[in-house]
Amino acid sequence: MESETSPEHLRQELAQLRLELEVLQREKLDLEIMVENITEHADAIEVELRARNQDVQELNERLALANKELEQLASVDGLTGIANRRRFDMTLEREWKRLSRDQKPFSLILGDIDYFKRYNDTYGHQAGDECLQKVCQACHACAKRASDLAARYGGEEIAIILPDTDSIGAMYIAQDVRRQIRQLNIKHDASPIGNLISMSLGVATIIPHNQLRPNVLINQADMALYRAKQNGRNRIVLFHKSL
Repeated sequence: MESETSPEHLRQELAQLRLELEVLQREKLDLEIMVENITEHADAIEVELRARNQDVQELNERLALANKELEQLASVDGLTGIANRRRFDMTLEREWKRLSRDQKPFSLILGDIDYFKRYNDTYGHQAGDECLQKVCQACHACAKRASDLAARYGGEEIAIILPDTDSIGAMYIAQDVRRQIRQLNIKHDASPIGNLISMSLGVATIIPHNQLRPNVLINQADMALYRAKQNGRNRIVLFHKSL
């Protein structure tokens, strides 16, 4: 019987080892190919993921821009291009709270185009719209600071919010509004107080505090505007308690 350590036995064992080595090498090669495929696939996935992330970022930027534009549209009067009543209310509330904390004066101007219905009846609604647009833009030009706001309050009525502005400063702005409107030189032959478009203005100033609501300032400016109309229109009245 041949010994387990005979040359023949060793040759057989060597042949077996070589066979196992070939199998292992083939398996190793298969694994390397698999890893290479996986790596290429992973690289492709990473490239695709980066592209998707860029698409998502671009979409988010477009969405943010669209939301901003939508918000601006929601706060702008479609006819005149100045702030609408919604933005007026929001700004008034915000500035009221801020000035309540700072204890600084808050002024408001309410203006009404004199005999505007007669203007529409005489020249037509298209001419009335064009007139209103010009008057509103003139008021907007007078609200020079970033915190000032000219808004279409309703119909032919315009409001100008003037934070951190005393009555002297507010009266100066109101006079500038009348001057700007006069310089528009818009004919109004149906007006009983002259042949040009004019505006009556009510001005009110208050130092806000937490025990008051912003409508107090609105009511005061409205009372002053009413008195300006009573006194013959085309004038400015500053609110005081005797009104």
